[in-house]
Amino acid sequence: MNAERPSDRASSRSGHYDFERLERSVEILIEDHERLSAEREALRNELVERERRILSLEAKLAAESQRRASAAEHVDRILKHLEAVERRVVDARAATVPSANPGAR
Repeated sequence: MNAERPSDRASSRSGHYDFERLERSVEILIEDHERLSAEREALRNELVERERRILSLEAKLAAESQRRASAAEHVDRILKHLEAVERRVVDARAATVPSANPGAR
């Protein structure tokens, strides 16, 4: 299947090739390559920045989770202390309140 167009045969016989068109095509390819390379580099930089931000946020999240757990433990200790104080107050009141019928035994 060696089907040449008449214009191809004429061009090859005369030695005339469209070098200007080839040169324009190569220039366009070079420009596209440079543009795409710049876009790739920008996207790569954006990805690195996003990964850095994710790591930073994960570290903050871990610190806040630890802080929350610590606060919950502290609140639990305070509540236990308050319950103990409340029990002592109730026990003290019960011990000081005279019975309604002291002689009825």
